[in-house]
Amino acid sequence: MKRPITGWLASLALLMAVAGCAQPSATPVPVPVPVPASTSTSTPDYRSPSAPALLTLEPDALALTRLRLRSGDASLQPAHAALMKRADSALTTKPRSVVDKTTVPPSGSKHDYLSMGPYWWPNPATKDGLPYIQRDGQRNPEATGEALDSIRMQRMLADVRDLALAFHFSGDARYAAQVARVLRIWFLAPATRMNPSLRFAQAVPGVAEGRGIGLIDTRDLWIVFDALALIDPAPASARLSAAEQAALQQWFVAYAAWMDTSPLGRDEAAARNNHGMFYDVQMAALWLHTGQIDRARRLLAGVQTARFGAQIDTQGRLPLELARTRPFHYHTFTLEAMTRLAHYSRVLAARSGSAPPPDDPRCLRTAVPCTPDLWRAEIDGRSLPAVIDFVARAVIDPAGWPHPTPLERQL
Repeated sequence: MKRPITGWLASLALLMAVAGCAQPSATPVPVPVPVPASTSTSTPDYRSPSAPALLTLEPDALALTRLRLRSGDASLQPAHAALMKRADSALTTKPRSVVDKTTVPPSGSKHDYLSMGPYWWPNPATKDGLPYIQRDGQRNPEATGEALDSIRMQRMLADVRDLALAFHFSGDARYAAQVARVLRIWFLAPATRMNPSLRFAQAVPGVAEGRGIGLIDTRDLWIVFDALALIDPAPASARLSAAEQAALQQWFVAYAAWMDTSPLGRDEAAARNNHGMFYDVQMAALWLHTGQIDRARRLLAGVQTARFGAQIDTQGRLPLELARTRPFHYHTFTLEAMTRLAHYSRVLAARSGSAPPPDDPRCLRTAVPCTPDLWRAEIDGRSLPAVIDFVARAVIDPAGWPHPTPLERQL
């Protein structure tokens, strides 16, 4: 008898959370998919004094994994060994900085983040290759080189993730201290810090100096929030100082404000596909992390209709992602954002206290909207569980995927 699909995905999420899912460094940092058990109706207690104050990773899953590792569970040893190998490598890796890139942004300051649209290529019809032309789904290696910042940021975040988890599982303060060093160089030190904006993200030579869709480059900043929680038990000498933590918090406040109010941020907020979904999940994480609870509540209250209801069809498909050259990839990619949004709706409920359901009359008489449980929210048969089921069927039976394309002929 087959296990329930949600249970299967929950088990996968556990392995992703604890092992970091060893990936080539050029790929995006893997995101745990915190699917609650299908029989659960209660909101988990994210404020347990015995667990880190995590935003995205599951504290119960990490606690269980640490217990299993300490009891000698052989089934976790390969994943644990791979994690510790990556963390040990990160211990000796020079902390990265945006000023290390070889290309100077249009502002003239290397402190400004710079990346290039991955699917844009030199124009064969012009001598200088300008303006670049788009080839959807075909990655230009120029976009991931050392001249720019996107791969550098992903590698920085992967190091932070691995080091923080290594400290959590081993208690070795060296890993926590290296997390602090990496964050200090990337966000705080005057000579190396990144400015809190993405004005020049996913630029296209000859077309645009920066684009709203470039804001998706910071979709994995949640790793920093959870890493800070994971290393909090470390000795003071192995953590950021109180002044540094305050400065880092202010960096995220400034970045959230830029994303919320800048023309590029407004452009990305209006996106209807995975970009809009990742914009919302980033804003929810930033506002929750920086204590802007009312803003997080308003955003998450609108996700049910503005994102889930608008982007999911009654069969659990995402039509805007089906239109892409790699539809399965974009379904799983978008599902990362959707599951995190649902997770944050429960984190919000736990941090702000119980709230009435969105259809309760009291919600209509308050200035602050009620937040639905996005795991269970449904509009005309459109829901997150339907998307999970649609994707999971393809994972279980890849040959049955009904939407092959020239760039994604088989899964």
